[in-house]
Formats: sequence, C-alpha cells, structure tokens
Amino acid sequence: VSQQNVSVHFNRFPFKERQKILKSLAFELEDEIPLDIDEAIFDAKIVEYAGPFADVLTVAVPKEAVQGVLNIAKDGNFDPEIVSVEGLALANVFENIDAAPPERAVPLQASDESPNELEPARKARLILQLGHTRSNLLVYREGTLVGLRSIQWGGTEIVDNIMAAFGVPVFEAVKVLQERSFILMNSAGATKDQILLSTTIAKSVDLLLSDLRLVLLEIRTSFNVEYERIDLTGGVGQIQNLGAYLTQMLEIPSNVIKPFENSRQVRFETNARVEAVSLVAVGLALEGVKRPRNPAINLRKEEFARENEALIRFWETWKLPAQVALAAFVLFFAYAITRDIMAAGLAEKAEVHVSDMGKKVAGLKGAAASESGVRGRISTLRKQVRDREALEKAENLNSAMDILAKISEQLPVVKPPAKGAGITVSRIDIDNEDVTIEGRIAGGRGVTSVESVLKEISKSKAVQKVQGAATGTGEGVPFAYKFKVDRTRM
Repeated sequence: VSQQNVSVHFNRFPFKERQKILKSLAFELEDEIPLDIDEAIFDAKIVEYAGPFADVLTVAVPKEAVQGVLNIAKDGNFDPEIVSVEGLALANVFENIDAAPPERAVPLQASDESPNELEPARKARLILQLGHTRSNLLVYREGTLVGLRSIQWGGTEIVDNIMAAFGVPVFEAVKVLQERSFILMNSAGATKDQILLSTTIAKSVDLLLSDLRLVLLEIRTSFNVEYERIDLTGGVGQIQNLGAYLTQMLEIPSNVIKPFENSRQVRFETNARVEAVSLVAVGLALEGVKRPRNPAINLRKEEFARENEALIRFWETWKLPAQVALAAFVLFFAYAITRDIMAAGLAEKAEVHVSDMGKKVAGLKGAAASESGVRGRISTLRKQVRDREALEKAENLNSAMDILAKISEQLPVVKPPAKGAGITVSRIDIDNEDVTIEGRIAGGRGVTSVESVLKEISKSKAVQKVQGAATGTGEGVPFAYKFKVDRTRM
C-alpha cells in the first residue's frame, strides 16, 4: 500500500505481548487517526522494548486502499499472501530482519530537585528515499526506527519544470533527469543551458526542502533527537551534487548511499541504478521471509483474510453431499427432540396414572402413591404369594415317615431277622426326593426281587446301584440302592 495512504504513529504500550497490542490498536488510535476505525485495518511493528513497555509503530490503513491493492493483484492474476505498506517494507533493507526487537533500560525521569532537567537529546539518522511522485523519510533513533513520514514531492516536479524551462516533451525531460541532471554548487565556467538546468532542478528541490524542514522540526520536537546525517536513496537521489545542496540548505550532512553493499539480506549483484529503484521491491520480498519474532506487516486480515484454496476446492467437490448430510442431521435432530418431548409427556402421564392406581387399587396415600411406592407394594404382594405357595406345597408333601412306611409295606423287615429268611436294613437315608437304602437279604428272595419292588416305589421307575457304606455283617446278600420318590401327597 502506498505510504501516502498509511497513517503511522509511534506509541508506547504498558505490555510486551504482540497479540494484546494488536487487540488494543483500534481503541488506542481512535483519537489519533483521521479514519473511522470500522473502515480501517490495523497492524503494528514492535521496534523496541523499554523495561516493561513496548515501543510500537502502529499502522492504520483505509480498507478501500487495501481493496485497491487486491484488485490490482487480481488483474495481474495472482493472489498475494501478504499486503504490506511501502515505508516499512523499505525499512527492511536497512535492518536485520532476523533479529528480535532490541531491549533497553527505561531512562531516568527528571528528579524533584531538578524538575527542568530533560533527558539528553539522542542521535538520529534519517533515510530519505526520493521517488517518482513522492518521497519517504525513515527516522532511526540510535539504530531504532521510530518515525516514518511521507512527503508529497517526487521526480515529477523536476520533470514538469524541465519541460516548462526547455520546451521539451515529457520523455525527453525524463531522460534528462535520469542521465544528465545536476545542481551546480559553483556556476563559474558553466554554459547558459547548464546554469538553466541547475537552477530549474534547484527550484524544484526547494519545494522539497520547504516540506522537509517542517517534518524535521516536528520529528525533533516529538522524539527529542539531534540529526547526525541524511542518507539519500531513490532514483531522484542520483542527481549530481544533490547531497551537497541539501547539506548546504539544511546544515545536516547529506550523502547518497549504497544500501545493498552492507546489507545482510541482499546477496546478488547490483549497480547504482538497480539500488536506486528497487529498494521497496526488495523490502516487500523480505516481508515474506520474516520470522515470528519479528513478523511482517500484513493487512490481509478481517474481510481481506486470504481464503484457503484447498478448502474451497474441497467444498466445491463435496458441496451437495455435505448439504444432504446437514439436512439429514437437522431432521434427525428435530426427530430426536420431538421424540424426547413425547417420551417425557408419556412418562408424566404414566406417573400420574400409576399414582392414581396406587391410591385406588393398593390403597396407598400421599407420597407413598408414587412409582417407587407402587413398586414396593407389588414386591411385598409377590413375596406374600411366594410364601403362601411354599406353605401350601409343604402341606401336601409326604413326610419321611410316610416314605419309610411305604417301603416297609413292600419290604417287610425282620428285627432281628428269622433264621434263614427276611431282609435286614442297615441304613436308610431320605433327603427330599432322594432315598438311599442299604442292607442284606437272606432266604429264597433274591436281590432282584428287592430291586423290582424299589422300582415300583421309585418316581422314575428306576433305581441306581451304589457302593454300600455299611451293609452290616451276617448271612445273606448285601444290597445298596438309590432312587427318587414322589413326595407329593395325592
């Protein structure tokens, strides 16, 4: 963005964090800039840390100026990543862009004993870039950039005066300015045309001096500086004896410099003409390689933020599926909300109904006629039913004595057994439906007959032979069986 469209101010902030500084710019500059803060883009360059403070060059640019630059880029069929400002881009050539802002101690204030004592003036170096339509002035106070001014004077002023003085067309006047322009410090031995050309150029430069004196006075007052020298650059700065003329008129040493000779950033072959006209272009290129500790001024923010081309292509490819998915999600969300509302309503009605039934059927009252109260009442009734069923079942069971009597009827036991006949039972065990019987059989009745009798008594009409643990001693054949009986009373 052309420097004439940029408002640059030097401000001190009571904190060092760059993000906090950027957030407070609009508020801090509202009364300092001739712009509506809603119609401006802001950025900042931290130039120095002073104790807990940060000295900052603040930048405010009208949005229409940023839009104008982007329109030009669009016409050139490219989309810039960075939109910077002319003056601060120029400063990159004279600074170490890889270094973080320097730190210095806060100067001591005037004491109570010497209230009129002021901080000594600090040395300042000026860099004056003389361009085609305007000039830029950089102010370095002890190596730190503290000021930036745009002066509405350029080589066109000289071209117009040469055209008027010599009656030549514009391209001839431009050629004279670029190749044969000079200011005579001594007119002795000079021709009439040489004197006329020198006088014409000097009168044009006097217009620059008029504005420059006012700017230098304002800077000296604002920053308490004493000027060491003025370094000249730019195409118009190549006029012969221009430095000597400015030195004579301003009483400040002024000389043309070659900024690329000692620059750490520039490593290509140059000449005086290239150095004169390419400083801003090189400075803009350096903006693109700055590091986060000394970031570039970039006006591509807010509505001018660079769009993500990959995201745009992705959206163009998946726009329809994404819209369908979004619509489906909205419908599902609406369905879920509706279902939740209906479920809540039904649950409320069910709770009221349960409470009513608890009062009418279960005879519950007050807080007991709730869902938990009804559940408790149902649980109690179920327990009572189970207990009643268990009691009825117990009343209909045959006792162990009934089972023993039934076995005795089928297998008469002789105690003591008659000689040579009868059955001796040494052990009988009745556990619920399981019956175990052991003993010995004598006489003509065999074990097979005993097994047949027990099968008739068995619930499943089957018996299981087991290993007898205590069949006793004596005559007869031992036996041991296990079977199940039906204990339900018919």
